[in-house]
Amino acid sequence: MIRLEMPDPWRSERQFGRGVGGVVLLAGAYLTFRAGSPAVGPTLLGVGATLAALGFVVPRALVLPNRAWMALADALSYVSTRVILALVFFLIVTPIGLFRRLTGSDPLGRRRPPQPTYWSPYPARQQDPKHLEKMF
Repeated sequence: MIRLEMPDPWRSERQFGRGVGGVVLLAGAYLTFRAGSPAVGPTLLGVGATLAALGFVVPRALVLPNRAWMALADALSYVSTRVILALVFFLIVTPIGLFRRLTGSDPLGRRRPPQPTYWSPYPARQQDPKHLEKMF
C-alpha cells in the first residue's frame, strides 16, 4: 500500500513557534531562576511558553509573528553583511594591498619596460604532458 503524506502548510510557523519559543523560554527561565530578574525573566517565560504552545497547537496563529521575525532577520542580515564586509576589506585587504605596494610587488608585470611581446614562457613542469594527469 502506498501512503502519501500531505505537505504541512504551516511547517514554517510550527518550526518558528517551537524554535524561537523554546529559546525565549530557556532565556526567560535562566533570567528568572539564575539571574533573579524580576521583570524581564517572567515576561520572556510567558512569551516563550505562548510561542511554543501555539507552535504545537495552533501554528496558523503564528503567521504574522513569523513574518515579522523574518523581516527583522532580513534587516539584520542586510546591515551585518555590509558591516562585516567593510571590516574585512578595511582591516585585511587594504593593509595587504598597502604592504604589497610598499614592497614593490608587481604580480601582473604591468611596470615592465616596453617589449615587442609580453609572452611569458611556460615552466618546464607544465610543458610535460604528464603534468595534465596529476594537476595538484
